[in-house]
Amino acid sequence: MNNNNNIKPEYKKMSDSPYSPCLIEFDSGSESALDYLYQHTREIENILSSAGAVLVRGGGFNNYQAVEKVSDLFFLEALKYNGEHYPVAENTSVQRPVNYANAEFLLWHNENTFNHSFPAKAIFACELKADVGGQTPIADSREVLNNLDKEVREAFINKQVMYVRKYESHDFLGVGWKTIFNTDDKQTVERLCREKHMSFEWVDGDILITRAVRPAVIEHPVSGELSWINQVLHWHFHCLSPASQEDVKVMFEEERLYPRNCYFGDGSKIPNDYIDHIHAVYKQCQMQFDWQNGDLLLVDNVLKAHARNPYKGERKILVSFGDVITY
Repeated sequence: MNNNNNIKPEYKKMSDSPYSPCLIEFDSGSESALDYLYQHTREIENILSSAGAVLVRGGGFNNYQAVEKVSDLFFLEALKYNGEHYPVAENTSVQRPVNYANAEFLLWHNENTFNHSFPAKAIFACELKADVGGQTPIADSREVLNNLDKEVREAFINKQVMYVRKYESHDFLGVGWKTIFNTDDKQTVERLCREKHMSFEWVDGDILITRAVRPAVIEHPVSGELSWINQVLHWHFHCLSPASQEDVKVMFEEERLYPRNCYFGDGSKIPNDYIDHIHAVYKQCQMQFDWQNGDLLLVDNVLKAHARNPYKGERKILVSFGDVITY
């Protein structure tokens, strides 16, 4: 690395909230920015563990090679395979986000927290910003938890969340089980389900249904702060648009055959008004910024949930996840 001790980028909070992400802004140049991150990794990690997210601007991180170098700095180990995302190139941990309709709002979630193991950290980088929209709103999981009604909060803490997912054998309405589990052998799938602490059921020979009970709230592995960390809004049937709900009901006679849904851990239904309340709290707590080409966002996946706004035009985001933790 070059010696860039004279570089003094601007550090500032991005909002007035005590949970505000931090902005580190450079004049220009990915080489100088990367050198600075290398020299100040510990300092930035400390900021990340408190603020929950750090936006690096002006560093020119608009290609997967540069993103991979940042992941090498901040991850002890990057995830090389994630069936929910698509690699940018061979032999890299940098990926493309899951495909999702441009015109739809992708609801807030902490990445992969429906799994028994999930990444503690995430990187998002803007290769090409959208013409209109396409922001990545983030909400602090501590703030969300603190703003939930006591009844809702305690119900989820005590009962947890059951994620129910139906997989076709091939990619159809979502990613198929052969893609997710990276195998076409059912015995291997069953072994992986047990390892991932999921129950499983085969329907009509080739359809897989899994059930996984996970916490809704956990302590941060470093600070011990309580965080609302789950994907309830990503999974609950009530969160689909009315038109999508009707389409699913027409396609599948039984609720258990819906592509995905979630319940309380004991199998009881999560009331729709709970979901509406959670949605309102996320919206109240979120902050967002307009992507600039070359931006890079470091995220503590326990402290911050993320979403995605609708957009127009082409949009290219690079992602990388690392440092797996387990419930």
